[in-house]
Amino acid sequence: MLIKTVIVFLFLIFVSYNITNSQTADKEVNDIAFKFTFKITSAWQLKDLKETTDKDAISYSYESGDKKMTIMLLAFKLSSVKNIDDFIYNLEKDIALNIPPRSGDYGEQDFGKYDMKNARYKDNKFDETIYYFRTKLPDSPNNFVYMLRFITEAKDYTSDKETEIKTIAASFSSTAE
Repeated sequence: MLIKTVIVFLFLIFVSYNITNSQTADKEVNDIAFKFTFKITSAWQLKDLKETTDKDAISYSYESGDKKMTIMLLAFKLSSVKNIDDFIYNLEKDIALNIPPRSGDYGEQDFGKYDMKNARYKDNKFDETIYYFRTKLPDSPNNFVYMLRFITEAKDYTSDKETEIKTIAASFSSTAE
C-alpha cells in the first residue's frame, strides 16, 4: 500500500510540474521579414495575423490564456528612418485603432540601432500600455517602426498584468542591421 501511495504521489508531482512548466515556457515570436523578436509564455494564443499585399506592413494579435489581455503588434517596413514622434502622433490619432487618451508622460530608451517610447493610455473601459519602436539605420535599405500594444479592460488591469507587460516588452528587440 505504501508503494502505491508513493507512486501516486510521484505521478501527481510529475503531472503538476509539466502543467506548470507548459504554462510558463517561453515561446519566441520571430519575424524575419519585419526584423523583430519578442517572447511570450505558451499560454498566449495567436488570434490573427495579417500582412499587406505590398508586404510593407504586418499585424499580429495574441490573446492571453485567461482572456483578460490582448497584444497587438504592428510593424511597418520603410525606406528611411522614421521620426518616432510623427509615428506615435499618427497612430494615436488613427480612429481605427481607437486608442484611449494618454495618461502621463512617455518613457524613453535608446538601444543603439533602435529606440523606444512608451506610455499608458486609459479610459473608463480600457487600460493600455503601448511601446513604440523605430530603427535608426540611415545606410540600410529598410528601416522599421513597431507598435507593441497591450490591451486590458480597466477592471482587469493588475500589478501582475503590469509585470507581465513589462517582461514581454523588455524581451522585444529589432533584429534589423
